[in-house]
Amino acid sequence: MKPIKDATVLVTGGSKGIGLAIAEAFASRGHDLILVARGKGRLEQAARDIRDRTHVDVTTIAMDLSSEDAPQRLFETVKEADRPVEILVNNAGVGMTGCFPQGDYARMTQMLRLNMVALTQLTHLFLQPMLKRGRGRILNVGSVVGYFAGAPNWSAYVASKHYVLAFTKGLSRDLKGTGVAATVVCPGTTATDFVETAGASRMRAYQAPGGVSVEHIARTAYRACQKGRVSVIPGAFNKLLAFLGELPPRSIAFEVFAFLSQQRD
Repeated sequence: MKPIKDATVLVTGGSKGIGLAIAEAFASRGHDLILVARGKGRLEQAARDIRDRTHVDVTTIAMDLSSEDAPQRLFETVKEADRPVEILVNNAGVGMTGCFPQGDYARMTQMLRLNMVALTQLTHLFLQPMLKRGRGRILNVGSVVGYFAGAPNWSAYVASKHYVLAFTKGLSRDLKGTGVAATVVCPGTTATDFVETAGASRMRAYQAPGGVSVEHIARTAYRACQKGRVSVIPGAFNKLLAFLGELPPRSIAFEVFAFLSQQRD
């Protein structure tokens, strides 16, 4: 598919980490931005930094997308501002580790609402004008864990990333021939605050040093999105992990991932 130029890009969770890096990747190529995140101060600082470096127009909307009515309110806010969104980046998401029976169910529900329900609703809302125009892109941020057959100690989170991967693949086929494409980028470990906020700092899967940088993830996501690719995995090691996760018999991959999902003492 031909790249979409001069389009306004809406990025959820755009004030830090992978979301901010993706926003910067689009801005550096001349795209105006709408950044959405919970923290107003950090959001506005990110917008100022991008404006200073790229001179594109950056609008900020401070909103907690885990609230039940937030996706609809966001869509209406953008519509009232007369800012047609041609590229939607669903990056907002949180992680949560721990044994499911002992987990905080309210917090878990909030995670699932943000990682799956808000992503799906935003996609449906912003997709309608894209289909009418006959051009647009949906870029969903998943995870390499979505390629594994579940895992203990963060079962709900891994399941939510399974959903993002499966949803985007199905949506991509639904959109065939419309001029709109859906892409999912599935990063592995990287240098963001996800590990600490998700309580995963002692998990074996996050003990290895290094990982793919957010800048590399953003460049990979940008190219895949513009080309209309269905899925992309940044980093050779992460590609290998995804391959192993789907290799039969999947029971072996499950046990390996279960080991990596354990907390070290």
